[in-house]
Amino acid sequence: MTSFLIGLGTTLAIIAFAEIFRKIDLNLFASLSLAVIPFIYIGFSIAPHALLLTIPGASFFLMFAYWGYKKNYMLTVIGLALHGLWDVLFPHVSEVAPDGYDIFCITIDVLLALYFYIKLNPKRITF
Repeated sequence: MTSFLIGLGTTLAIIAFAEIFRKIDLNLFASLSLAVIPFIYIGFSIAPHALLLTIPGASFFLMFAYWGYKKNYMLTVIGLALHGLWDVLFPHVSEVAPDGYDIFCITIDVLLALYFYIKLNPKRITF
């Protein structure tokens, strides 16, 4: 439960930053978020077999971020949601990931994907 609450607090801080600085390009901010998040895992990949999986994995999500920014924001949203799956698999790859890190990251990925989908969706309802 603590991992979820810390993930929720972190997500709220990221969203607050985006809302306070509304003049930032939200598509770029979303893409940068997706580009940076996977590279954190490289720090937890001390073993060579873990690096062999995390570097291509981080590169995969980096491509989603790039194409999401250049072509369609939905690729960034999908990339964040897919990264949630990576969060489930990663503890099986690396023994040094902290306990609860998967729940912490899934919380951030899913909530940010939802936030960016709502904010970047051109068909959203405005009040």
